[in-house]
Amino acid sequence: MKKISILFAGAAMFASTFALAGESENLIANGNAADGLKNWNNVKKVADDGPDGAKCFEVTGHTHVISQEFIEVDAQSKYILSGMLKSGNEKPNKVYVGLALFDKNKRGIDSTSVSVLPKSETVLAADAKKGAKVITVKEAPGWDALLKAKRLMVVFDVDNSGEYNDLPNFNYYEVKGLESKDDGVEVMLGRALAKDFAAGINLRAHSKSGHLMYAFTENKNFGDWTKFSGTIKPEIKYGAPGSTFWPNTKYVKAFILANWGQKDGEVLKFTNLSLEKVEK
Repeated sequence: MKKISILFAGAAMFASTFALAGESENLIANGNAADGLKNWNNVKKVADDGPDGAKCFEVTGHTHVISQEFIEVDAQSKYILSGMLKSGNEKPNKVYVGLALFDKNKRGIDSTSVSVLPKSETVLAADAKKGAKVITVKEAPGWDALLKAKRLMVVFDVDNSGEYNDLPNFNYYEVKGLESKDDGVEVMLGRALAKDFAAGINLRAHSKSGHLMYAFTENKNFGDWTKFSGTIKPEIKYGAPGSTFWPNTKYVKAFILANWGQKDGEVLKFTNLSLEKVEK
């Protein structure tokens, strides 16, 4: 009997440990409006007609909703971003839900800062002084296509080891023109250099981009409370795809672009916003 009791105790302990390992914590504070407007920017109303009579948030018209608290994440892991949406009238709602990404210094990671053009590295061929709008590089491999598309950015002080340890790199300038010279390629910048740069430093081309990291998008009327969810995949070495942590993400904030670009009195209700790590 004693042996059987020990076996049952061991099994119970194992089941308890397994259950704890499988549990996930919601990292978004006040995602269900239980604490009013706490932790949310650009939301002005809490309504009482949420799911099962609970509270919910409500916004009218084009609104960029974003949480206030920085959420620390493990960008090597998967996360689930979820919540519930409902239209406040008969009009459709254009909705984008995602995460604003930040590095270890809590600087916002914009897509341009990580959108590398592979194999585009070069070096500065001559000293470039603060205030200059023309620089000379040794070569500009593969840069022409981005210039033609009006998306070419030149980035200074890059890691050319292939590991891209400099990302996100905010030290970028828009390129307005390229001209081949005997001593290299002249690069015409869209704005003056903010500081001096010495000849020989590494540079790279990036693609100009302005998008955010979305986990869910929709454009329809949510007649009933509708659950949405999106999986955020582990970070990649470079680039800014949707539903993926961008390089060196350390913190995030949840956002909703509600009724985005709409101006006809669209009303969106939302609640139960949740960000949970997917445990292995």
